[in-house]
Amino acid sequence: MDANQGDPSLRDEAFQLFGRLVTRSDPGRLEAWAGLGLTMTQLRVLFLLRSEDGLSAGGLAERLGVTPSTLTRIMDRLVRNQLVRRESDDGDRRLVRHCLSQPGRDMVEEVERTGRARMNNILGRLAPQDLERLVLALRDLVAATEEVDVESAQRVGV
Repeated sequence: MDANQGDPSLRDEAFQLFGRLVTRSDPGRLEAWAGLGLTMTQLRVLFLLRSEDGLSAGGLAERLGVTPSTLTRIMDRLVRNQLVRRESDDGDRRLVRHCLSQPGRDMVEEVERTGRARMNNILGRLAPQDLERLVLALRDLVAATEEVDVESAQRVGV
């Protein structure tokens, strides 16, 4: 056993608790966008474009882990619903950029607002010292996740 892995029963409990948390939090997120008529992948595209507006089809497909033809179908629906617009790149007319439209931006903000309200309600029930412990633990979890991601990328030569 790797010295960094700690007590297996404690890891098992952490895994189970994390699973319960995700299972309990997903319905809240799902409620926020269920009535929007979007798939989870389409919603991911909107959130990606909010943080990286103007991504190319290749960039989007790579980040989503889908084929270009799958991405085209996803984007066609988002463009048809006026949530995303396609724009030619000024430097290379063959390159198409995908940009979040104002209705798309509004939709992302509404989904985020609803999710944040739910989390504020949950986090507001924690004592200040418990919230601080949670933040410290989440920082450690994010750091460990990023380390694993870097190691995985290095193994596949990215």
